[in-house]
Amino acid sequence: MTKPILAPAFCQVAWVVRDLEAAENFFHETMGCSRFMHMDKLAAKDTEGTYLGKPGNWVCNLHIAYAGDTQIELIQPVSGDSIYRESLERHGDAVQHVAYWLDDEDYDAAAAHLVSSGYPLIQSFRLPILRVGYFDTRRVIGVATEIVGSTQAGHDLRRNLKSGNF
Repeated sequence: MTKPILAPAFCQVAWVVRDLEAAENFFHETMGCSRFMHMDKLAAKDTEGTYLGKPGNWVCNLHIAYAGDTQIELIQPVSGDSIYRESLERHGDAVQHVAYWLDDEDYDAAAAHLVSSGYPLIQSFRLPILRVGYFDTRRVIGVATEIVGSTQAGHDLRRNLKSGNF
C-alpha cells in the first residue's frame, strides 16, 4: 500500500471556544471573514458519533467560514464527553485541530495510514455528505488531525461555503 499524501488536502484550522458568538464576531469584524455557516446542536446520537472507541454522547455547535483558501471552524461543546470539551478544559479557547479534505474513497486508506503511523482515532461522526475522523497527533504537533472523506455533495457544499453561496 502506498502511503497517502495528505499535505495537498490541507483545508482547515479549527478552534474550540467557550463563546462562539464572540469568536465568530472576531473573525468576521476584525479579520474580514465572510459569514459563517451554522450547524448547531450537532449530536453524536444523530451522526453515528463515537468518542474513544465507544458511541458518543456529545453535542456541539459548529460554525464554518473561509479566510482565503482555508476554512475557519469554530466549535463550542454543548454537552457530553468529546475531544472538544477535553481540549477546552485543558487549553481554554485554542486551536484544537487541523483538517485535510479528501474524496470519500480515499478516507479509509488515509485513516489506516494515520493509525498505523501511531496516531489513533479519538472521535468520529458521519453526515450524509461526509465522514469525519479526529486522530491523536497532539504529542507531535500539539493539536489533533482531522480527515474528512467527502462525497460529491460535500465537495459542492465546500465550494459554496468558500464562495459564500449557502
